[in-house]
Amino acid sequence: MSISIQDHTMVIQNDYIHRVIDISAGVATTAFHIRPNGEQRGDFWYPVFSFESNLPYEAAVSIGGITYEAGPWKHRLNWHREGAFAVIGVEQDRGRFGDILRLTCSGRHEGIPPVELVIEYEIADELPMLTKSVRVRNVSSAPIVIDNVTVDIVRLFEGKIELAVFSDYYWNIQKEDDYYVPFSRFEFPKSIGMELMPGLHFETFKCYEAVVSGNKDEAAIILHRLYKTIAPWITSPQIKRIVNACQSIEELREIADQSAEDGFESVELFVGQLFTNTGDYMPRPDLFPNGEEDMKRLVDYYHSKQLTVLPYCSTTIAWHSTEVCKTHPDWQYLGPDGLRYSPEGLGNMCYQSPWGGYIREKLLHLLDEIGFDGLAIDGPYHGLPCQATDHHHANPESVEFMNWMWEKNFFKEITARGKMITAPQEMQSMFLGLAQRPGGYREEDQNEMGGMNLVTQTRAFVYDSRYKDPACATWTSCNLDMYHGHSIEPSEKNPATYDHAIGGMFGYGHAGVLYGRNVYFGDKTKGIFNKWISFYKKYRKTLTGEMVHLARPNGYEPDAVMHVSTEADIPAVLVIFNPVHTDKVISLELPLNYAGFASEDTAHIANIGEIKLDSRGHGVVTVSLDPYEIAIMPVNRTSSLSSEG
Repeated sequence: MSISIQDHTMVIQNDYIHRVIDISAGVATTAFHIRPNGEQRGDFWYPVFSFESNLPYEAAVSIGGITYEAGPWKHRLNWHREGAFAVIGVEQDRGRFGDILRLTCSGRHEGIPPVELVIEYEIADELPMLTKSVRVRNVSSAPIVIDNVTVDIVRLFEGKIELAVFSDYYWNIQKEDDYYVPFSRFEFPKSIGMELMPGLHFETFKCYEAVVSGNKDEAAIILHRLYKTIAPWITSPQIKRIVNACQSIEELREIADQSAEDGFESVELFVGQLFTNTGDYMPRPDLFPNGEEDMKRLVDYYHSKQLTVLPYCSTTIAWHSTEVCKTHPDWQYLGPDGLRYSPEGLGNMCYQSPWGGYIREKLLHLLDEIGFDGLAIDGPYHGLPCQATDHHHANPESVEFMNWMWEKNFFKEITARGKMITAPQEMQSMFLGLAQRPGGYREEDQNEMGGMNLVTQTRAFVYDSRYKDPACATWTSCNLDMYHGHSIEPSEKNPATYDHAIGGMFGYGHAGVLYGRNVYFGDKTKGIFNKWISFYKKYRKTLTGEMVHLARPNGYEPDAVMHVSTEADIPAVLVIFNPVHTDKVISLELPLNYAGFASEDTAHIANIGEIKLDSRGHGVVTVSLDPYEIAIMPVNRTSSLSSEG
């Protein structure tokens, strides 16, 4: 068992985390150690890093502008606050990742608001991770408004403690505590104003605490492997294109035929391809004279070609011209000074009005009855205030939290069906069910530039973004048609730009997305296209591993990345770009330990041969590149090459 209880002492422990909680006088963490590669010898603990010996409290709830802490009754340090809650129940359980400890806390005296806190810890058996959440219940006979909930508090020693804290909430949950300096608390970024009726409860976000590394690449690799375990729906990307130029049912069928022939696996039918508008979701009568019956036949046709198909839609947008918006203008967000929002990228409809039930039913119908394989969602909720008094939110402050709960429940319904969701949303949404989000490119760049300049700048921003989330959970933009006024300017006369654009997508480990009616324009571009489709399919398992940053794109010297996977037959693939029309030479240090190579192993690199790794599992290569060349170099173990021979 990873959780042991003796009298009033709870020990939460795996190979990475050791946390001791004492409940004899309130509830308090009395020891918290993290130890990547640390050791336990007999009864002695050798942590790599330790936190303060005592944390101020375990959780806190704010009501009526006052914060009530589930902490020690009397602090042993110089703090004068007293804990407000006593532990009245201790429960052990098994969770998805490991052992669970639940501490039920009740107010110590009558001056404490009548709420009950259930603090839940789950310590993973195998992963370097502890999760924590809080359930708040109203145990009174009258409504109570909860201002905020703090799920945990630690002293991170910025840059010195190798602990990453993240959540499944939309935005950053970390705040510096004004009283317990220099501790950081993890709570909702602003007041949630959640009204709790008698007997009801709500749960906070899940707070993930992961032991990582001081090395930026290594930390990203550890986290990305965790993300894929927490959210397995991000690990099956499909080669995808977006189409926005079909004006007949025949053209829509031709897209299916051509996409299957070209090797695509998924097609998103973009704005206006299927429905009269975004909001009513009525099939276009010019394409589907028999309505949904014809639309279902189209979806079945795509499936007959072994293609998945997603409709463009939105959970928050209803155009002002739609029947739903004209009939129910009161379902929109009501902003300051009585203003309604324009239905652009951020949406205009409030989940907490009847719109929430309406759009849920509409979109689930597309999955359950029409047979779409997922939803390509645009315009997700991003913090718009709503002051409508006839919506389900009790006050404007509760909108953000309640909308998060709505999306959390809705996304769960979709993943439970085995369907996918894509949306331009924060990376934390992947833990709610999001399969893919934008991979770091900026749409604004496409307002100003095209060609190789756009391609290189896009690759630079995507390079930076891959520290944040893995390539398999993201898409990047490869616009073959005009988008926001520009494109990559694909050309048979200038195939290098086309090569670098598609290579910057597939070569960086992304399965999509190619935007355009035509994906190649002649024999040269078709050859390039086929090369990259084959590349992605051949190395897919390696590419859905992790990306190591080797040289950032700058437009005038070679840039490089390496994909690694300890589970793939090909443990690493090196991809190097020469962005200029001159020969270039680059030397790279390859940390092949991330691909499972050990000290002083020998690796075989395509076009290089065998290299001997050092005691860290690193090796050095020097590569010469022709003008605009993109070098693809798989890395194998020499033993596997011998066995293949």
